[in-house]
Amino acid sequence: MNSTLRYIFAFFFIPAAISIWSCSGNISTDDGSGDNCRELNHAVGFCIEDREGYRKLTVYNPWQGARNRVFSWYLVTRNDPLPPGIRESRVIRTPVERIVCLSTTHIALIDQLGETSSISAVSNSKLVNNTLLRRRIEEGKLPDIGYEQNLDFEKILSLQPCLVTAYGVGSEASGYVQRLEELGINVVIIGEYLEPTPLAQAEWIKFMAAFFNLDELAEEKFSKTEKKYNEVASLISAVEDKPVVMAGLPWRNSWFVPGGRSFFATMVEDAGGNYIWKNNSSRENFPIDMEKMFEAGDSADIWLNTGSAKSTDEILNVDTRLSTLPPFRNGRIYNNTARLNEYGGNDFWERGITEPHIILRDLAYIFHPSLLPGHEHVYYEKIGER
Repeated sequence: MNSTLRYIFAFFFIPAAISIWSCSGNISTDDGSGDNCRELNHAVGFCIEDREGYRKLTVYNPWQGARNRVFSWYLVTRNDPLPPGIRESRVIRTPVERIVCLSTTHIALIDQLGETSSISAVSNSKLVNNTLLRRRIEEGKLPDIGYEQNLDFEKILSLQPCLVTAYGVGSEASGYVQRLEELGINVVIIGEYLEPTPLAQAEWIKFMAAFFNLDELAEEKFSKTEKKYNEVASLISAVEDKPVVMAGLPWRNSWFVPGGRSFFATMVEDAGGNYIWKNNSSRENFPIDMEKMFEAGDSADIWLNTGSAKSTDEILNVDTRLSTLPPFRNGRIYNNTARLNEYGGNDFWERGITEPHIILRDLAYIFHPSLLPGHEHVYYEKIGER
């Protein structure tokens, strides 16, 4: 997933003839209350309101640490008259045809809707796993518009996108929005990674579907995903003997771990695990002192998500003391790196958002293999010596 990347926008450009683009409209903040939101099953980060002749799409606090930040757009079907009282500069015409994706998770949501061909450029193309897009990338038919300080605004403008889908990991995202607004480009910040549950993340397919007028398809796709996820969770729910689970790797004398209200913590619980930091109240990652982590880890049975480490040797390269932890000694370390492309792009952070039921099966099999006989890992793999 590209959500670990940070984009810095310092490119100066005077746009020309932007008003003739077929996909007009800018992003803007809005103080709408969302009282008439279409009912969602799990997601809390967005709202879709159906109004006369248009829809209002709203996103709430779409980056870490954001408070009381609301962004809204008005979606109007292409060629329909502009509804009274709606400024054209805040309108996105649908269905959109040309999209620039700055996160691989957005690619997966679009692909699930069958609209992959609408993607006209990506950020950091080496991270992309989608088969169709990989082929276009290798053939030189899908532009890479860079990332972070190397984002290529001239190329983005030349593509005349109807929409840029972005994400933010900090307040710098607001500067990014402002820059693209100045350039006359529609940009939507998507904060699915901040949702507290896997199903809430997957439900963002309904948000993406709004740009293609594919609401019914999104409802159908999500309902199937939800049903499959709940079937696995129900199978595991009666389990009493839950293994203690730790996660992550240390970095610069701190160990950043998922919060107790994060989607990871929820997934571990639903899979029948006992996450060490489940009583923490954060949805985001937070640092733990190394000594405190070693103390807590001494009770762990299973160790998940060891960053880029794919062997015990690579784990020891980080800190030799890690060999003293029970999951290391007992060979119960698993990483979500089973589906990496040749450049290290991890499909767990791409297609995985649309397949939480499969990830849940992986974890449930790791925790309680007897309940899922014959299951083969899809996103997780066991870490051994190399």
